[in-house]
Amino acid sequence: MHIEEPATHESETPLSVEDSQSFPESKDLSQKDLSQENLDTSQCSQAALQMALIASGLGLWDWNLVNDKTYYDPQWKSILGYKVDEINNDYKSFEQLVHPQDLPIIRQVLHDYLQGCTPVFEVEFRMLTKSAEWKWILTCGKVFQWDEFGKPVRMAGTHKDITQDKAIATQQYQFFEQLQREIVQRQSSEDQVREKSQQLEITLDELKYTQKQLLQNQKMANLGQLVADMANEINNPVSFIYGNLHPASQYAEDLIRIIELYQHYYPTPTPVIALHLQRLDLGFVKTDFLKLLWSMRAGSERIKEIVFALRNFSTFDEGQMKKVDLHEGFDSVLRILQHRLKEKPDRAGIEVIKTFGELPLIECYPGELNQVFMNILTNAIDALEERMKHDDSFTPKILIHTEIVSSHLSLVNSNEPWANDKRLGKKHKVIIRIFDNGKGILPHIQRHIFEPFFTTKPIGKGQGLGLSISRQIIVEKHQGKLKCNSQLGQGTELVIEMNTTARHYAAMRKHASF
Repeated sequence: MHIEEPATHESETPLSVEDSQSFPESKDLSQKDLSQENLDTSQCSQAALQMALIASGLGLWDWNLVNDKTYYDPQWKSILGYKVDEINNDYKSFEQLVHPQDLPIIRQVLHDYLQGCTPVFEVEFRMLTKSAEWKWILTCGKVFQWDEFGKPVRMAGTHKDITQDKAIATQQYQFFEQLQREIVQRQSSEDQVREKSQQLEITLDELKYTQKQLLQNQKMANLGQLVADMANEINNPVSFIYGNLHPASQYAEDLIRIIELYQHYYPTPTPVIALHLQRLDLGFVKTDFLKLLWSMRAGSERIKEIVFALRNFSTFDEGQMKKVDLHEGFDSVLRILQHRLKEKPDRAGIEVIKTFGELPLIECYPGELNQVFMNILTNAIDALEERMKHDDSFTPKILIHTEIVSSHLSLVNSNEPWANDKRLGKKHKVIIRIFDNGKGILPHIQRHIFEPFFTTKPIGKGQGLGLSISRQIIVEKHQGKLKCNSQLGQGTELVIEMNTTARHYAAMRKHASF
């Protein structure tokens, strides 16, 4: 290949043509002036360089401009899918792999660089892979050796696979091209603009309908899972009662048998009765019989509690508000979640600490408020279980705190003019705090936790609707506030603020600024 004299490159490292023939793969490492220590250092440096190139996705090339001999490192060849010995060390082998349409571009860019028109040899082109596909390659290089006449002798540089970047750029270009095209079309016709607007409204209505359906499906899914969990819970006490019925009946038969024998042989016990009494500890039977009855009663009470909790939780009186005891709602939800709170063979139990204040009856939608408690507590349990997987010494805890405060002690300063309106009476706030000492939530995630469909849980375990539904219930249906406080490594706190009495829509509308 004919190399013209460079226009701007200076001969910083004069080198004879004979000296320029050596390449990295043909160096004589047995030279006498190269000590073993220098040899080890050189090998370590080459290994470090190779690791850096692999990590960055770059391939290294070295080109002798005098005899067209080239050196391509294994990473360079692997980018195209070739083995080390499948590409010859000459420039023609390189050109044979370049797309015919791109070869003139490479030559022109190389010519401009060697003439000093550009500071760096940099060009994008396509190369043929072993699998007969074309890959886009970005190559960058520089001359680093000149001979005594100032002519370039050696160049070195890197190759990088930019096929994916080019594909993304092409997609983006096509996207923006389609978007400009759409803007022109919208501007060209008012009828088309109107039609697009109508179509967007229809799509928005469909999205709203779909969201409502998903919210309803989530509610039903929660109830379905709840029923399944309750079936497991109910099965335990029922099985316990059933297992005790047989010994209780046997004890009853034995006692009846003893009574019959006493009645038959009274007043003096016969040897038969004496022998039977020796075999049977009547006092033990009486005591154990009573214990069995109490156990059966305890099992029945547990069933009643579960059924009551289920009924209390699923009281969806959406048509009207009720004055209820929020603490009873919490107790019902905790009974339902008992199977997730209790100790298991593979993890410790979760301690629930309740610090309930003296609350009046709260006017609310009790069923939906219980659903909020369920969603928040379920997320707290999930967070604690996740931390317990990685820390055997961790002691999981959930703290539930309730209190009543004056309106001016609101969590968030409010400019609502009706909040302290004397005509509406004195207002009080109920503050509910639910805290877990899990691993906490990162700040950039906290900003999205109340958004519909946002979830950090694995696919199939969460749909990202629990907190979104909870916020809708608290903010829209109860005109309250729902806030998240969390610090990484310390835990997460969900705070609910509500009025003790419902805010009537007419009063809010009267003082609204719209």
